[in-house]
Amino acid sequence: MQSLTSCECTICPDCFAQHFTIAVKEKHITDLVCPACDAPDLNDEAELLGYFSTLDIQLRECLDPETYELFSKKLTERELMRDPKFQWCTHCSFGFIYESEQAAAQCPQCNQSFCVHCKRAWEPQHQGLSCQEFQEWKRTNDPQYQAQGLAVYLQENGIACPKCKFPYALARGGCMHFQCSQCRHHFCSGCYGAFYTKNKCPVPSCPVRQSLHGHHPRDCLFYLRDWDVGRLQRLLQVGGRGGIRGMGPEGHWGDRAGGDWGDLGAG
Repeated sequence: MQSLTSCECTICPDCFAQHFTIAVKEKHITDLVCPACDAPDLNDEAELLGYFSTLDIQLRECLDPETYELFSKKLTERELMRDPKFQWCTHCSFGFIYESEQAAAQCPQCNQSFCVHCKRAWEPQHQGLSCQEFQEWKRTNDPQYQAQGLAVYLQENGIACPKCKFPYALARGGCMHFQCSQCRHHFCSGCYGAFYTKNKCPVPSCPVRQSLHGHHPRDCLFYLRDWDVGRLQRLLQVGGRGGIRGMGPEGHWGDRAGGDWGDLGAG
């Protein structure tokens, strides 16, 4: 029988090999836990390192060479992501360490280049220009960019995981709660604040610590997600007159002049 160092469960060798073969091929590295009790909690960094050092020896003996190589690759990538010089390729999502100080990085996997700062595909016109200046140049001079309109805007003005920096393109609509596919970090796409799973919230007196939740700042777009079109239009009109300054305690946007929060109404 097989067992893991994280628990007292015992598993037959065939089931052990089948479970971890499927997990390595189809799941995230942090899903490689006991099939019986889901131990250990791999959000604990100290426990994770000790667990994987032992699991590596066990999997080397029971997995076929190709699957074990994939396991090693995923484990290596996870460690590389901790390096501040780690970059995700904009074109093929390959991860690598980039040592140079140059803005144009060439991916060793697909050989295409991108800007390490704005994450856009590298073009000769970007040389000598800041990312903002290059963006303005494209808006003015690139007919293809202008023709694609919203689609390009959503792709190039996406979000990046605040923990591992993996980039995601924006899409119209959808929930603002994100879980990164690379590091499994939960965060809000509006303010980049963390979402906390059950009993993981650091606020001791939090009344909702038993459920998935986040603590959003007052200017987070999270508060606008359920507003109807009419109410959002009034918000933009107020903002266009220079009267809007922030969000009130109950998610009401308005003018803070004089210390009062205006309410734009419920629709």
